[in-house]
Amino acid sequence: MREEIRTDRLVLRQLTMKDAPTISRLVSDYAISRMTCSFPHPMPLLSAEFRIMYLWAQRRRSLAYPYAITIDGGELMGMADVFRSSPDAALQIGYWVGKPYWGMGYACEAASAIIHEAHVQLGANNLIAGAFSDNTASLRVLQKLGFKPTGETQMYFSMGRLEKAHSINLSLNLETIEKSRKTSRPLRSDLNIVMKA
Repeated sequence: MREEIRTDRLVLRQLTMKDAPTISRLVSDYAISRMTCSFPHPMPLLSAEFRIMYLWAQRRRSLAYPYAITIDGGELMGMADVFRSSPDAALQIGYWVGKPYWGMGYACEAASAIIHEAHVQLGANNLIAGAFSDNTASLRVLQKLGFKPTGETQMYFSMGRLEKAHSINLSLNLETIEKSRKTSRPLRSDLNIVMKA
């Protein structure tokens, strides 16, 4: 996947160690950490630095493609990632946006861009995602992107909550979306807008 992805409003760039203080500050908000599996609450600077190094290692192994979500390539305001647990596992999407940037459509725009990038650069035709059942904002984003519930649910441990929480599994078939986009008039959705870029 490319080093940088641009959308109408955003620049998704590679993580640097300079992002660690911002990650620590934004993720230390319980409203963020409780909706993730892997971020503790609060998130110390050392944990943010370790997380960046871990993601770099996963990228080198082609197991993760993390991006900092920014307006102009500068300060991080969230992250978007496509990842897998092993080389033959299904690709998953993950994202979060800091609370000061909520309600502006940034999560949907960044996720749309990274989905398109995974489709074009990695040949991904199917993606999976999960969201805690009480994370209605993330579930709305996934629905806008075309993800459909699989009917499967699981209990996942959340480091922020320090307990398991109910999670909804979703999937996205990109071949179906591409076929419908090519054979019908354009739909007004963030995914189609970014795919034209």
